[in-house]
Amino acid sequence: MTYSDGTNSGFSRRNHYVGQPAVKVGSSNFNYYRKPEKSHGFAKRVAFFAYFPLLILWLETDLKIASGFDVLGGFAFTFLFTIVLSAVLVLLCSFSKRRGVNRGIATVLTAVLTIWYGVQMIYYNVFGTMVVVSSVTNGGAGQAFNSIDMIMTAITSRIVFVVLLFVPLAFFIIFGGKLFDFSKVKLKGKLIVLLIAVAFQIGTVLAVGIDRDSSDTKSNYNLYYGELQQVAVCERYGLYTMQRLDISRLMFGYKANIRTNSKPKNKESPPADEITKTEQKAQIMSADFSKLAKNTNNDELKSLYEYFDSEEPSNTNEYTGMFKGYNIIFITAESFSQYAIDKDLTPTLCKMYNEGFQFKNYYSPAWGVSTTDGEYANLTGLIPKSGVWSFSKSAENNVSFPFTLGEQSRKLGYKTVNAYHNHTYDYYDRDKYLTNIGYDYSAIGKGLDLGENVWPNSDLKMMQKTVDDYINSDSFSVYYMTVSGHGGYSYNTMSERNADLVKDLKYSDEVKGYLAANIELDKAMEYLLARLEKAGKLDNTLICLTDDHYPYSLDEFDGVSELAGHKVDTTFEQYKNAWLLWSGSMKKPVKVDTYCSSLDILPTLSNMLGLEYDSRMLAGTDVFGNKEPFVVFADRSWISQNGKYNVSTGEYTAFKGAKGKDDIDELNNRCNNLFTVSRMILDNNVYAEAFGDTHVTGK
Repeated sequence: MTYSDGTNSGFSRRNHYVGQPAVKVGSSNFNYYRKPEKSHGFAKRVAFFAYFPLLILWLETDLKIASGFDVLGGFAFTFLFTIVLSAVLVLLCSFSKRRGVNRGIATVLTAVLTIWYGVQMIYYNVFGTMVVVSSVTNGGAGQAFNSIDMIMTAITSRIVFVVLLFVPLAFFIIFGGKLFDFSKVKLKGKLIVLLIAVAFQIGTVLAVGIDRDSSDTKSNYNLYYGELQQVAVCERYGLYTMQRLDISRLMFGYKANIRTNSKPKNKESPPADEITKTEQKAQIMSADFSKLAKNTNNDELKSLYEYFDSEEPSNTNEYTGMFKGYNIIFITAESFSQYAIDKDLTPTLCKMYNEGFQFKNYYSPAWGVSTTDGEYANLTGLIPKSGVWSFSKSAENNVSFPFTLGEQSRKLGYKTVNAYHNHTYDYYDRDKYLTNIGYDYSAIGKGLDLGENVWPNSDLKMMQKTVDDYINSDSFSVYYMTVSGHGGYSYNTMSERNADLVKDLKYSDEVKGYLAANIELDKAMEYLLARLEKAGKLDNTLICLTDDHYPYSLDEFDGVSELAGHKVDTTFEQYKNAWLLWSGSMKKPVKVDTYCSSLDILPTLSNMLGLEYDSRMLAGTDVFGNKEPFVVFADRSWISQNGKYNVSTGEYTAFKGAKGKDDIDELNNRCNNLFTVSRMILDNNVYAEAFGDTHVTGK
């Protein structure tokens, strides 16, 4: 048979088309069969371009649901902010001429993303925060290693969400070759993809800036440009954006400014040369902030000095100098809580609480980096900076903290200024930051041998090994960071050591383990008080004991609610804790109803010890001073003397019998300012700038 083109066989007709220019659609039956192939290739390419945005959105959503975040509220921003990342990932998988190479890269990237989101999911549900750059570079893996039991519990309880994370990876491995086109993308195509992605990024950033004047601590603008709120940013913008902002802060610094309240202060601070004329003296120092503001070219320093100059100071009061000249023992007790105080299980702690200052409304917020951030708040009266290990950063930059008890004790000539820790000496860089604030430091691996290798180590043995270092000194200022109360309590050696003392309690095993671990702390305090009494030092020694954070390792077991006997509110009540402040010289207890927090410890102790400090330059305030109480939490919720504000819900609850009504906008600004000011003090070494760097380091 002869065809119209002159060919007479199927073979000849096929050869005719081989190597020939493409013909127009519909010009032959041959082209009819090529058309579907072309369309299918285009669809596979589009599918691959959509793969990474959908993958990241899947991972973000899974992470949010597993962590109890609001999914719908931040859905749009989460998606839009991931477009640039998705575009970059697509192009990384399209640079090679070999499709197999591109597919391999895409598989590896999918696996890395999946694993990273899984790590973040578990880390958050164990530690209440996200993994940031500083945690990775500073040895956050060590922290995780010491909490392996809690990690396994978190994985087990969220196994469904963990499995769901890996669904896209499995799907990609099985079907990726059939559904996606992995061919190389030409330069023109790459530019188009990037331009589209950048356009979406710019539009999204502009949308974020619409509410820049809002006082709401959770406004889009404040979350994006303000002090980094890791969890809140993850909830609103997604994990990727949080980590991008974290890296940006580390590389380029912050742009957050101190906010000016619309209402002027009701009371002006008296000038330094006039404070002696009043019965109550303002707790300030001689720094001339107005002059300092005029003489600096640093915009952050200028705004800080203006802020300090406008702040109302606290005043001296009936407790000023009450313990002047006393020896000082400050203890930050790992995961200590009010529930660990029991007349039968922990009689010494119970004695100290019932005979000392009883802070009925004391709160200890959990900050970003658990223990070390808790120490930072306790010892400096400042809010830790998000995204870094604040204490470690302070030592790295030789930051001066002249108001800390270590520094003050050195200045006053205390004969012994020591710090101790019954764990590895360099954990969290504790050997650097405790010496930076004036302490001579000992821990395991640095002058302290407890005679046994267990985890966690014994608070009692630490006390037995260290008291002789200072008990016979003419004057001493000592700091302890304990570890016996560390979770998880199913493998805590101290829990096992004291198990017989709690076995008959009607609690879960995990809660009984927590109480048993704190018995070891009580034994340590019993030994300490006995040695002080024997040395004749009990009546002239002030002991301060509080926690680094609430026992969050009980969260997986709802343990705090079990101890409380009711469902505990996780915005406020969860952080309500105990602050033991006691001396053998006290004749009767003092009940304190004022709302206060761990930030208030340093200024309150400074007042009681009669130390010189400037109350305008701390985030906390003297509990007994004249300033209105203000407790802030890591999520920017707060409690005032009149009520409490839940930032997540935007709900304000006034206290019964409140004498005043809070201005929500004003107090939101105040809350934001405390975070910003604390960060600025750390970043700019402000105390050294204002007073000169006079601090003496320990060894």
